[in-house]
Amino acid sequence: MQEESVQNCTSRQQALSRGNMFFGPCALLNSAEWRVGGLYSKRQRSDRPMSSAATLEDKTLTLILAGGEGERLYPLTADQPKPVMPFGGVFRIIDFTLSNVLNSGLRRIYVLTQYKQERLHSYVRLGWPQLCDEFRSDCGEQIVCLPPGGGKRYRGTADAVFQNLDLIETSRSEHVLIVSGDQIYHMDYGKLLCRHATSGADLTIAAVEYPVELAGSMGVIQADPSDRAIGIEEKPVSPQPSPSNPKKALVNMGVYVFKKESLVEALRKNVDLNGADDLRKDILPFLVGLGRAVVFRFDGYWRGIGTLDAYYQANLDLLQADAPLDPYENSAWPTRTLGGAKTLQRSWLASDSRVSQGAALAECKVRMSIVSTGARIDAGADLEAAVVLPGAHIGTGAKIRNAIVSEKTVVTPHARIGYEADADSAQFPVSENGIVIVGEYGPLVLPHARRGANVRPYLEKRPERNI
Repeated sequence: MQEESVQNCTSRQQALSRGNMFFGPCALLNSAEWRVGGLYSKRQRSDRPMSSAATLEDKTLTLILAGGEGERLYPLTADQPKPVMPFGGVFRIIDFTLSNVLNSGLRRIYVLTQYKQERLHSYVRLGWPQLCDEFRSDCGEQIVCLPPGGGKRYRGTADAVFQNLDLIETSRSEHVLIVSGDQIYHMDYGKLLCRHATSGADLTIAAVEYPVELAGSMGVIQADPSDRAIGIEEKPVSPQPSPSNPKKALVNMGVYVFKKESLVEALRKNVDLNGADDLRKDILPFLVGLGRAVVFRFDGYWRGIGTLDAYYQANLDLLQADAPLDPYENSAWPTRTLGGAKTLQRSWLASDSRVSQGAALAECKVRMSIVSTGARIDAGADLEAAVVLPGAHIGTGAKIRNAIVSEKTVVTPHARIGYEADADSAQFPVSENGIVIVGEYGPLVLPHARRGANVRPYLEKRPERNI
């Protein structure tokens, strides 16, 4: 590994071949690519890194995987990609990954998009220009959204990276950080990069210990005492527990660092020649099998948002008295958000809850709930263990518990939701663990649900979705 930092910042931005249309001083659209870059930055590099990656940040290209459909989060993902789903009252899910990247001092960022890609492109283009003073365009620093080009589709995560191989090969980076855009955690990628660089491995996989009974829906890693990866299995029927803790399994976080040359070689052998399309199922086992992968153990809070129940529980995790993750007041590792002020209001009407500054509460009761920006709770309403998404309106006297109320949904006065399982499942989608998904989805509802009499679309006042 080269120890010295990159001293000369040569502008090597490639003239991407998909057109040139400008959207203001900080955002550039190349018909398939949305770019946010700092054209007028005066901030010096020494002012900004919060991470331990200071000597590695210039050598790293970051790819954020954000193109999946999120089928298991349906119907909340019926009209939006999972990374822009609301979270915690004031955030979008991708805010956590983007904040981790920026807090780690990384500035060459590419977001691979596909499903409902316009929503995500709009979020990045319209929401992140305030970051312009943190980018230096003369050094190639930027955020770019990359959907498939030439009328193609990404067949999977490995294929998505492979279709952008020219970007990787022509970059001056030595390392490629690949992360998922749909997880909730705070992580200094600098520590991961240091582990990778000092190990000499071709691949470093971030992993966290997770209850073994829940690991069957994830990738499970086996490691030797020196944390060299010796096995990896995606969604095993019987997850192998960690040797040091039989109640835990070592699970793949979806956060990887590759040597650039090794990633290119693995993609050419597996995707180009053999038609493989998935990083987890194809590329990782290939490199682990060659004995060229190591594990980076992460000991912080991490949640994958793969199901409705996981999404609901991750929201409620923020309400714990000793919450393991604080995205609201953590100045040492801020979670940046573009949906508005992230401050919370303190209301005597709400206990053990997070109520955003932009929500309106009449004389109601709110317990152990998340109330998002733009939500309205009318007099006499009673909420318990509910996640109320932006723009939702809970009518007078309505009682809701153990539920997610979808964006811009209006719940009629005196509705009762979450109290009778048979009535709930007859009207609304219900998760595996019994969480009611309250909303108006028309023909897009889950097969076992129908339109509920207690819910109507917010037509007369419904604001245009413009994130």
